[in-house]
Amino acid sequence: MPELLIFNTITPQQLTELGGQIAASLSQKQGFRLGESSVISSYLHNSAYLDPGKICILVDQDAGMELAHRETPGQFIHVDIFHEPAAVKHQLLVKVLEKALIGYLAFTGKQDAALDLLQSYAERIHLETGTGSGALIDLITGAGSVAPIGRPALTRPRRKSHVRILLDHFATDDLSLIPCLVDAVEAGLASQSLEIRKVEQIVHIEKKAWQPTPAYLHGLEPDQFQLWDLATTLTTMLSSPEDVIEFLQAFMPGLFRRKQSLANLRNKHGHMRDFVIGMSNAGLIRRGWFADTLTRDGRELMEFVMLHQRELESQMRKLLRQAPMPSARYRVVRSSHLKSRQKHYHYVNKTTTPLKDAWLGSIAVAETIVQSAKNRFFQKRSVPLLTRDDIRVHQLVMSKPVDVCLVIDGSASMAGPKMKAVCQLAEHLLLSTRDRIAVVIFQRRKARVVIPFTRNYTRLKLCLRSSMRPHGLTPLADGIVEALRLIKNRHVRNPLLVLITDGVPTFGKWTIDPRQDALRAAGMAPSSQAKLICIGVASNQEFLKELARQARGSVYIVENLEERTTLIEIVRQERKYQTV
Repeated sequence: MPELLIFNTITPQQLTELGGQIAASLSQKQGFRLGESSVISSYLHNSAYLDPGKICILVDQDAGMELAHRETPGQFIHVDIFHEPAAVKHQLLVKVLEKALIGYLAFTGKQDAALDLLQSYAERIHLETGTGSGALIDLITGAGSVAPIGRPALTRPRRKSHVRILLDHFATDDLSLIPCLVDAVEAGLASQSLEIRKVEQIVHIEKKAWQPTPAYLHGLEPDQFQLWDLATTLTTMLSSPEDVIEFLQAFMPGLFRRKQSLANLRNKHGHMRDFVIGMSNAGLIRRGWFADTLTRDGRELMEFVMLHQRELESQMRKLLRQAPMPSARYRVVRSSHLKSRQKHYHYVNKTTTPLKDAWLGSIAVAETIVQSAKNRFFQKRSVPLLTRDDIRVHQLVMSKPVDVCLVIDGSASMAGPKMKAVCQLAEHLLLSTRDRIAVVIFQRRKARVVIPFTRNYTRLKLCLRSSMRPHGLTPLADGIVEALRLIKNRHVRNPLLVLITDGVPTFGKWTIDPRQDALRAAGMAPSSQAKLICIGVASNQEFLKELARQARGSVYIVENLEERTTLIEIVRQERKYQTV
């Protein structure tokens, strides 16, 4: 029987506090990542086979209603423990879960009612693996089925990538049991020589938040629809069709056919182990002792991407322009909004208002017709006449333009998903607003302008692709100074500097103290009429708070810099302040 470690590593009070943290996340309708391998929520979980480390919580799909066919939402808690694809033997998991229940009751001092509580818990815990499922009490007594809840019986074992536990009507005080159940399952997986799979990222989405354009709209044949779905998925994950082609070419059979080394790909896309495993599970890559190579299906996919590169680029632009905007997780530590003295630039937006004493602007036809129908109904008019009270006109709303300069940490720690999220932020801002975008990157021992202020998407895309290669140190002071110099030389309008970094400065500009140099550089921002916002992680928030104080700006602390939608939401919020 596998040994459970949790009862030897934490105290009953710490276990209770952990249960309280889980309860707090569930009450806010958020998922909770427990350890490295487990996700807890009240909703369905989904992971793409090409990106198994990213878990999507489908916030419009209640777990109890979808998996147990309950009519009322919020009755079930859904726990998934992720592992390498395999047919897990549920019989062994049943034994360790029973042991965990008994140990939990003794650990929390509930021995007096242990028998009744043991039966109650076992009746309300449902287990599902690739070899069988059922209520825990039925599986303990041997009366359980080998069918998932609400589904036909399994005819043969299935390779699955997670163990599912459903908890029926668990009170808040009972949630401290969840860590014990997860520990038991991980011990059971280890006893079967199975490796747990690390959950790299959790995102909350609606099931149909964004769907690619159907393949038939691009004139494809039915046998190409699956290739189109794979190509759009890879393009979304790797940022562009060019990156997909570059990635697939790195796995071409034959050393001299490979145009890119795997080391360069890891520097660009980050840790790729789970991604390569997902490609292997999809039948696109063949794992080998000496090298991984493309299969026939993989080569066919690469040729398809090369042939339909323009259509895939169009899909990617559509995705970036309509990026989903969930409720992002960040904290505003300090906010002090600096107003620009430049007032004479403006954009024109249209809103509708009732007609006043004079004709102001153009008539809003659609709004006028709707208002006329309303007035005719409430005033009981017999003749459909258009009166002065029905007319709605467009009113001009003045707003200042914003020139956004992204000041990006290009040190080695930003490699992979972080840099990808930053690049997609730049593309989203250019595609979805009328702002001019500039990018300054600081790395090694100095900063450089990747692209000056522009509205040219093709130019921005090419510069980002060729220049954003993370490596070296963090010369933050030089990055701020270079951005301020760019603003001064280009005579920009209403400038907004967005500093994105995951660390602290490690190389100075004027002295041997990089932190003091960075604070000195930040102090130059107010005189240039530039608003500086800092986006960083909790580990360096004290330094970022002082940096923002010097620049009279704002600080946003995020859970991680890999979530594109969080960065987008922060910058869009700051743009609203700038345009007022």
